Amino acid sequence: MKKDILITVCVVFLVSNLHAQQKNFFAYYNHQIDSLVSIYSIEKPMGDGGNYFFSFEDEKLSAKEKKNLIVKIRKMFKQDEYPNLYYLGHKLLYNMAFYHQNNNSPQIRQMLLETYLQYYFYPGKGKYELLIYIYDVKYKFDYTKKAKKRIVEILENKKTEEEYGLYIIERRAANRYYMNSTFGLDDANRIMKKREIKNDTILEQIRDSILEVRNVLPEAKRDFESAQIEPDLIRMIGILEMKECIPVLKQKLTHCIESDCLYGQEKAYRYALARLGDEEQRQYILDNLMDIGVFDRRDFSYFKDDEMIWKYIEVNRHSKTLVYTDSESHGVSASFMSIEYIYPYIKNLPEDKNLEYPNSRYMDDYFQWAQLFYEWLMKNKESVEFDYEGEKEFHW
Repeated sequence: MKKDILITVCVVFLVSNLHAQQKNFFAYYNHQIDSLVSIYSIEKPMGDGGNYFFSFEDEKLSAKEKKNLIVKIRKMFKQDEYPNLYYLGHKLLYNMAFYHQNNNSPQIRQMLLETYLQYYFYPGKGKYELLIYIYDVKYKFDYTKKAKKRIVEILENKKTEEEYGLYIIERRAANRYYMNSTFGLDDANRIMKKREIKNDTILEQIRDSILEVRNVLPEAKRDFESAQIEPDLIRMIGILEMKECIPVLKQKLTHCIESDCLYGQEKAYRYALARLGDEEQRQYILDNLMDIGVFDRRDFSYFKDDEMIWKYIEVNRHSKTLVYTDSESHGVSASFMSIEYIYPYIKNLPEDKNLEYPNSRYMDDYFQWAQLFYEWLMKNKESVEFDYEGEKEFHW
């Protein structure tokens, strides 16, 4: 009996201690964010500067605690005094979504995406894109009705005067700290002299007005207008099967063809339309975009189209193009790499050691394998099956 009581007391103690540790961990992150907000709450522009990085150990945080942290991050976007907080908000959203993505529940991922999309056109988004699951269809369920509705607005480039005002605030702060204090002063002095006024306060006001007209407003307008939908989000429209977007996608593609658009947008519009069933764009991709330097190996999973793999092999198998990988300082032939890239997608590979990817120190062994594998593919073209799902092991 005494032993049972002792065990019960120990269990209660351990559970209580664990609970306290979790509470302390949440308190730690809460405090960290408060500290970061304090650091970033200054007028001097910080941008991505500062070594204030930390990743969320979300396995130690409950879903409720994560939601509370996201709510806290949202508050950074609901103020209009410190543009630095927009940079911080985007950075923290990215950290929560990226560093422990598999530990986040669907509800948390949905909340992160909705927040990200809600403030898509705010200053400071930069490189902190949350669309890290673009080629993984299983994450398409993270996009709620609210998220999809917001994507349509982003595609149509719907922005508000409120958002434009935030860009003006940001550029105003940047000009205040980066512009030479004498910039515009000569013109201000001429105006003062013409008006026969001698007053330092009025002189500064006139100089600030000149800076506003010459620098702040044009730069704010430029940055605001250049904030557009990213190629990854365009491609996501195809995965989400948002056929209601087809007319706008076609309109945007026409604009890209006839004039300049952001890097990668034209290709993304073609991809999304092809994914949504546009045969003309599918054929364009087959005819023009199958080169190994243009068509990414992950694109096979995006389209799930056997003909694209065969076309890819046809275009690249005898190409003299060199591919530069992270693991090699010298180029590797596209002829070899094209075979290496499609290897993980073969579903019905026979048990033949000659066809298994080699583990060798010698490049000649890999070239020999690629030739044998290619010959097997061509010989069994009618019966080869491809697998576009699951995790793919790429060796390069």
